Amino acid sequence: FRPVPAVPAAADSPDLTVDLGTAADFAILAKAGVSTVPSSTIIGDVGVSPIAQGALTGFSLTLDPSGESATSTQVTGNMFAADFAVPTQSKLTTAVLNMEAAYTNAAGRLNPNFIEAHSGILGGKTLGPGLYK
Repeated sequence: FRPVPAVPAAADSPDLTVDLGTAADFAILAKAGVSTVPSSTIIGDVGVSPIAQGALTGFSLTLDPSGESATSTQVTGNMFAADFAVPTQSKLTTAVLNMEAAYTNAAGRLNPNFIEAHSGILGGKTLGPGLYK
């Protein structure tokens, strides 16, 4: 638990939350593709856009009857791709735009909480809240 500061943080403060918008609805959101291996487990939704479901490689996809999403035994959540049924493309376009805006916001901040955490070797690490550069 971290108390909320009484004075608003400066615009470049790492303590100011980066607004992810609808991108926060996804555990993984990518524009180029997502690959996996059989022993992987993903908790949360996965989305790819503007690319099609073929960019979700290594997953055994089962398309939902509505055609709006798919499931996989490796994912606890749903999978979405730009070529799925309406309104999926619109949902993904908004999420990707929100992701890009969040990245621009975070990348422009001058005072990150962590710089070169773990020398960039993040495999198997659990990262706490904060701004990492």
